[in-house]
Amino acid sequence: MHVTVKLFATYREIAGAKELSIRLADGATVRALLDAVYAKHPRLQGHEDAMILAVNHEFAEPTAALREGDEVALMPPVSGGAPPLIEIQRKAIDARAVVDSVRRDDAGAIVLFLGSVRSDPGVQALDYEVYRPMALKKMHEIVEGSKKKFGILDMSIVHRLGRIRIGGDSVAIAVSAAHRGEAFDAASWAMDEMKKVVPIWKAEA
Repeated sequence: MHVTVKLFATYREIAGAKELSIRLADGATVRALLDAVYAKHPRLQGHEDAMILAVNHEFAEPTAALREGDEVALMPPVSGGAPPLIEIQRKAIDARAVVDSVRRDDAGAIVLFLGSVRSDPGVQALDYEVYRPMALKKMHEIVEGSKKKFGILDMSIVHRLGRIRIGGDSVAIAVSAAHRGEAFDAASWAMDEMKKVVPIWKAEA
């Protein structure tokens, strides 16, 4: 079956099109549709947590079943733009999506920090384990603390879990601010706080 996908605002810019035609198996869900869209436009996947979905002009969940000729809308929050990301995930980090999530017209500086698995003797990879509910809570606290302490505009933090091989990125922190000084300082402080208070553990593999 064929389904039409409508893209708005930021998502339209990322995909370079306002409308897509996606072919799916009969009885496929919105989840399957999203996966098909991400395969064509991977950067959109980094926005899923805040994405608003609608099928035939009615709000919908990823579990909703689709039919031939349905129209699915992918929309950012009505306030516009992509909201900051605070996430723990197994998939690879999309650094561009993390940066885009903090991009603002009033930002004169955007800083991106990537923590990568380095090559040490005998180490082939690192395994990351997390206590997810507490980790997300602490990451939110770090973002709010950074805004109060440094006066930044926005911050996103994305951390991976599971096995990451040498050279892979384990964490990304993006900061937008009016000036570069506070952006650099906030990114450095946030990474230090991540190591202190966020329950994420790593083991050599």
